Amino acid sequence: MTHHARDITKDAALEGMHEQPEEISNKARGHKANLSNPNTSDESKKQSKQELKVLGDEKAFYGKQGKGEGSKE
Repeated sequence: MTHHARDITKDAALEGMHEQPEEISNKARGHKANLSNPNTSDESKKQSKQELKVLGDEKAFYGKQGKGEGSKE
């Protein structure tokens, strides 16, 4: 019997591949709220910062494209 090792890095990269912009934005809002919550630990805030980077920082927030391409203004 052979065991196949999971490629965790690859799995993590593919995890959110089919998410809609609204779902990504919801995740980003949750992490941003965690960063401003005085009752969360430094470790939790560190994790949220990393997750926000992965999601695209400010670009992760649906509807915040600003003026120009993709904007409804």
